[in-house]
Order: sequence, then C-alpha cells, then structure tokens
Amino acid sequence: MAGCAHSRYLPGTTIPATEENLAIIETIEQYREYLVEKNIEGLLLLASNKYFEDGGTPQANDDYGYDGLRQILTNRLGRVQSLRYDIEYRRLTVRGNRAEVEAFLNGAFELQSETGERYRRVNDRHRFVLERNSNNKWRFLNGM
Repeated sequence: MAGCAHSRYLPGTTIPATEENLAIIETIEQYREYLVEKNIEGLLLLASNKYFEDGGTPQANDDYGYDGLRQILTNRLGRVQSLRYDIEYRRLTVRGNRAEVEAFLNGAFELQSETGERYRRVNDRHRFVLERNSNNKWRFLNGM
C-alpha cells in the first residue's frame, strides 16, 4: 500500500511547518508578546540594526531607523493603557536570508490622550519583513 503524503502546516495557517518557517513565526509571536507587555527592551532586541520605516508617506520627516525605533516605541507604548493584539498569518515567503510575512492584524487598544482615554480597533492587513542575522536568528527589518 502506498502511503499518502500529508503536508504539515503551522496551526491555523496554510504555511508549511518547516523549521525555518516556525522560527520566523516564533520571532513574530515574541514580538506580539513583547508588544502586549509593553517591553521596549525586548522589542529592540528583535529589531535588526538595519531596521527602517518610511512612514508610508513621500515625506522623509516621518521616516526612522533603528536609532529612532526606541523613541517611537517609548512614545507610543507610553500612552497605551490596555492592548489586545492578534495576528493571523496568511503567507510567508523566504528568499535567502530575508523573509516577508503577510498577516491580518486584529486588535484593540486604549490610549491615554490629553482629552482622556480613547479606545481604538485595528483590523488590517500587514507585512512584516525580517532578516536572518549571522547568529541564525530572525530580526525585523520593518513592520514592528
């Protein structure tokens, strides 16, 4: 009798359960945990020293790299009163030492503002970009 070949997938996804894919998803899950904990030092450990965000606008004044990441995280997470953040993984592509992960974010947070507390929801597609460093660890290039 010929046996059937069954592909194994990461739970709740159609992403093959390879060691490499698991390591990438575990890195993103560690990011999610640190974010919920508001652990800025932990988040910075997950960022590549080549980290860069362009702010999504044509202006350069909202762009920042690794050095600006601490300030951004400190300012934003310092205002967060409560946070729920779930990630649904849609697609994972690895090319050499670079990985792109397409996901759907579902979350809610409560912000402390000058006018009082504000509650916001996040339901959107997102892309994480990571690189494998010389220690064979995955680190974020952008998307944090």
